Amino acid sequence: MRKGTLVILVATVMVFCGAAVFAAGKTVGHVCDVEFAAEKAGNPGWVIIDGRSGEEYGAGHIPGSVSYGKPIVVVLKNPVDGRIVSVEKAEKLLGQMGLDNGKGLIIYGKKADYHVAIEQLPVYLGVKEFYYLDGGYEAWVKEGKPVQKEAVKPVPAVFKAKVANPKFYASTTEVMEFVKKKPANVTFVDTRSLAEFEGVENTTLRGGRIPGAIHIPVDINLDKDGKMKSNDELAAIYKDVPKNNEVVVYCHRGCRTAYAFYALERLGYKNFRIYEDSWIVYGARPDTVVEAETYTNMRPVVAQTKEVSALKTKMEMLEERLNDLEKKK
Repeated sequence: MRKGTLVILVATVMVFCGAAVFAAGKTVGHVCDVEFAAEKAGNPGWVIIDGRSGEEYGAGHIPGSVSYGKPIVVVLKNPVDGRIVSVEKAEKLLGQMGLDNGKGLIIYGKKADYHVAIEQLPVYLGVKEFYYLDGGYEAWVKEGKPVQKEAVKPVPAVFKAKVANPKFYASTTEVMEFVKKKPANVTFVDTRSLAEFEGVENTTLRGGRIPGAIHIPVDINLDKDGKMKSNDELAAIYKDVPKNNEVVVYCHRGCRTAYAFYALERLGYKNFRIYEDSWIVYGARPDTVVEAETYTNMRPVVAQTKEVSALKTKMEMLEERLNDLEKKK
């Protein structure tokens, strides 16, 4: 074989191999792309959970994916205080979806919906492999992947948690201790809105922020398609967060920590945790130290409550009159 022919042959093989590698599914940390999810759809070694509402699932979902019939966030988080469910309950709930210790798990929702990440609960529970679908269901549809409308009935399995890092979640007691001692090697990242960070908007007893926290709102991590931004863009966003520090991310009740978690993971941070109680607990306690502190003025709330109560009374009276008129006919 001539040298020139050999070079052309090798180049052709490299092009085809390169195309195959490029087309293959990718994962970065605990985030996967559409191609990766497509490779796992229908694979008995994987469970794909649609974290959207039952109505959205019924209108179209990734083939083979299963659903609780309601948003996953209301299943795996306490409806009262927003905390994640106990390990025992999580084992049961994930087992209901067909997950066992030998299977991988992919969860997806609508694009930019951080709720479906459920505070990285599968990571905490030691799921064999867990990924969040970057760009959500919209990314799947946009790339022309097949859609299924028939509901998939999961085959229940037994899942037992293997919590590898019991300090994955920072407790309120730990956070209060950090604030008191002010260690130089601990950094807080607040992922709420600017209004919440500044104490202007408040839905707890006290508004404000954890002293010294760096503000990185949740949406800044995503591009216009609801996907994670490039490493260079994320590095610029997190430039003030020391890479060697213990980083604690928080929001109002834990949900908005999702994209900060994925960004830190992507950027090579090794020691970062989720303050799962977040502001719903920290801001409700009278013994926590708060920066930019404000208090909720209950007068407008009480006034609105009175207005609603009065309107309800009028509606009940009107309904009674209508019932009387119906009886006289």
